[in-house]
Amino acid sequence: MSYRQIPGVRVHGAEHAPFAATLLAESLGEGPEPVRFVPDPTLPEGGFRVEAPATGEIRVVGDPFAGLVYAVRDLLARATPAGLPVGSHHNAPGLALRTLWTWDHSTNWDLRQLGQQEIGALNPYAKGADAFGADYRRLVDFCSAERIGGIVVYGLLRDAHGGVEAARDLCEYANARGVRIIAGVGINAYGGIYFDGRHRYNLATWLRRRPDLAAELPKKVGFDIDEFGDLHFPASEYMMAACPSQPENLAWHRDAVDWLLDTLPVGGINFETGDYGSCACARCAGRTGGERTSWSYEAMRSVYPTLLDTARRPGPAGVPLRHLVEVYWDNIFDLDAQRPLADLPDDVAYQYCVNRGFWYDNRDRLTAEHVAALPHRTNVLRTHAGSQWNRQRHSWVPEMYTDMATRTAAAGMRGLTIFAEASAYHPTNEISYLAYARFSWNPESTWAEFWRDEVAPRFGGSAEAEAFRDGAALLDDPAAEAEALRKVGGDALSMVAATSGDVQRRWLWLAERTARHAHSIG
Repeated sequence: MSYRQIPGVRVHGAEHAPFAATLLAESLGEGPEPVRFVPDPTLPEGGFRVEAPATGEIRVVGDPFAGLVYAVRDLLARATPAGLPVGSHHNAPGLALRTLWTWDHSTNWDLRQLGQQEIGALNPYAKGADAFGADYRRLVDFCSAERIGGIVVYGLLRDAHGGVEAARDLCEYANARGVRIIAGVGINAYGGIYFDGRHRYNLATWLRRRPDLAAELPKKVGFDIDEFGDLHFPASEYMMAACPSQPENLAWHRDAVDWLLDTLPVGGINFETGDYGSCACARCAGRTGGERTSWSYEAMRSVYPTLLDTARRPGPAGVPLRHLVEVYWDNIFDLDAQRPLADLPDDVAYQYCVNRGFWYDNRDRLTAEHVAALPHRTNVLRTHAGSQWNRQRHSWVPEMYTDMATRTAAAGMRGLTIFAEASAYHPTNEISYLAYARFSWNPESTWAEFWRDEVAPRFGGSAEAEAFRDGAALLDDPAAEAEALRKVGGDALSMVAATSGDVQRRWLWLAERTARHAHSIG
């Protein structure tokens, strides 16, 4: 292989990706070597090509939103002390829709902040206003570096952390780095478009003005997840819900979606009609015909055609907005229940959530034949696994994410969505997120390669990584004894003494966690 020395670059077309141009110039310095950025809208999002001849202009080609950023990061990663490899290199994602799912109140990526929460779906924001940007900028940086295409943010619009201006700043920061901020919005539930604040498109504000349009919710507001248990949401204005059978509510949501897309440069919307109780009024009951009470497919069918038509417009860099529609959990194999969705628009992604127990019991049923039988062409798997909802917020789950990514790709699904509220500072989360990133980008990667290239170096070697994995597993074992935890902690402290830098930090994390668990056992 031949190499080309790069004594500094002069970027042409930097206006197409200013952040990528800055990244390139800061890394290689400014100099005589010409590099031209070429946006190519025919490439899939994230797709790119780097053409480096022995002499002359280097061409960096990528899709207009993320591809140029990914291409520059790839170019820098392949550069060596001998120079840049000569030739053409191209790449594109295996799963097109690679998305992280978050609530604002429990997303903790800047661990210096006070007011951290680790669970909840309808919580007040307990941190200072500046924490929102501090947390999410770190998450965006991680996504940009690891080629993860988008972040769903529920609570994106909230007075407590800056409202419209804070949300706009985050969207602009993310767009420059090739990461979509996907607004999580509740339709007739979950606060509406503006989650928390005295705003005309906040659902509680709307229903205080029009109490006659409120939904009739069941006595218990909440749901059951096998891996979590019985969950009750506390009574608050966050719990207010609107009746989907009232046309005034649909008109209000349509206007709110228009306002959102006129106001913020979001990369799309994650739509949800609420999973904590369906309206039980006479009109809704007559339409649903005895559906389950946690959510209603008929309610989805009644609102989504109008709202998706309203939301159909270009987004950042002129690429189409990315919209995800929640189809809720553990029902991907229930085709009869999904029949009401068949008439919904086919140009958005339908997102099926699964819990870990359901996944392990049913994963062999996820075949290309079954995916072809789903009501729509673009289908995404979303999982509670690896999150607090399956009691795995800080668990080691890279093997499970790898399994999900390879199986969804083989079955013809278009994406995989996981929770990522916990910082990659936690090594269990770090390795899990990296497995997700690598195998959702290239589902044909091998576990052996991932272990060799990504895992082993982070712990001081392959055997050491295996020991860390086994020790971390004890943290999730309810039968683990204090003596066994202290033994793992002692071994971890030995590794702390023998290592340095980030390898040392990871072992120090395990030593502290095992000490905490052993202390709690008594």
